Amino acid sequence: MRVVNPLKQAGMLACHLNAPLGPVVSPIDVAEALRSGAVDDVSQDETLRAALLSMFVEAEPSLILSCAREAGGTWRSADRLYRQSLADGLPHVPAWESIVEAWQ
Repeated sequence: MRVVNPLKQAGMLACHLNAPLGPVVSPIDVAEALRSGAVDDVSQDETLRAALLSMFVEAEPSLILSCAREAGGTWRSADRLYRQSLADGLPHVPAWESIVEAWQ
């Protein structure tokens, strides 16, 4: 019997975020952060929080949006997470901002 991973996109993103760190981020972490729009709802671990917030710098907006949909979130919840990344000092991501601007 074939088992289907319900968080396939989140798994790809977690794998990418883990590349420089080792196994820090799980697909569930990615899904929870994108669904809730905040890393505070996922963990207080600084390494995990930083890795999750870096997703906007590290990944294409299309993958992030696919992960958000897969997790039951929306582009708005993902954008709340992006705004948190900016508040934490990460750089602006013009590609992300262009997509969000087009949808508003």
